[in-house]
Amino acid sequence: MGVGMVLGVVTMVISAVVEQRRRVSALQNPIGIDPNRGAISSLSAMWLVPQLTLIGISEAFTMVGQIEFYYKQFPENMRSIAGAFTFVGMAVSSYLSGFLISVVHRATTGVATGDWLPEDLNKGRLDYYYYLLAGIEALTLVYFIICAMWYKYKESGSSTTEVGLQKMQSEKPMV
Repeated sequence: MGVGMVLGVVTMVISAVVEQRRRVSALQNPIGIDPNRGAISSLSAMWLVPQLTLIGISEAFTMVGQIEFYYKQFPENMRSIAGAFTFVGMAVSSYLSGFLISVVHRATTGVATGDWLPEDLNKGRLDYYYYLLAGIEALTLVYFIICAMWYKYKESGSSTTEVGLQKMQSEKPMV
């Protein structure tokens, strides 16, 4: 799970750098100007591939680790609830993401650097938003590491299937 979180921080930093480059390209060397959206960047869309690939790998590491943790650490009769926690966490994070966008939008409207998230991205500072996300993810990673160091993992004895087979073999032999 920690690997996925580290990749998430790296992805947000890469996203910020690519956004800075896209913005500079759009303002200094646009390939055209759309009257509704402003300057069109000459930067290829292929620049999105590394960050989207990394975020996919990050999500895979994080989700697989989280589901494995739930299944190994929850009692056997609560494993379906563990699976539900995964999806509840995704839903809550979606709402928090929308809330964070609203907070950033309100907090940056009218400041000297300008609105970070306006309609015309060339006038905004989306790169600052990505850096903010990287900082939040880095703090979350530190918190995760602290919790992981203090956490006492459940004993990992033999599995239920092995216990059942051993119990069957120790009973009277079948004729």
